[in-house]
Amino acid sequence: MSGNFVIIASPNAIADPQKKVAIADFLCRLQKSQTWRESNLKQWSKNYATTIDVDEGIVYQDAKQGQQQRRQELLPVSDAAIASEQKVADTFFQAGVIPRKVDVKQLWDSSFNEDIAKCQ
Repeated sequence: MSGNFVIIASPNAIADPQKKVAIADFLCRLQKSQTWRESNLKQWSKNYATTIDVDEGIVYQDAKQGQQQRRQELLPVSDAAIASEQKVADTFFQAGVIPRKVDVKQLWDSSFNEDIAKCQ
């Protein structure tokens, strides 16, 4: 609904200094892979099509349409992203999908923002 896809890590993992470094490394690798994919969509489509045994043209067309709708990129936590997710949670509550109203802000951690900004 929001178009955002969150990456989840447990509070215990984030609190562990070694695991936090590993998570930051993962986020950087993810960002680099997304940047490469966006710049090399034909090659990515060819590789992915081979992996999933689907016609390369179909994979490329789907990827191109997805890219036109919304580029894949890893962004730092922002008030706008939190507000967007809060709207989703509120919608789910109003629809009866979740039993009570929740405050999603407590689920977000901006401590990796600096790591994401440094990763190129």
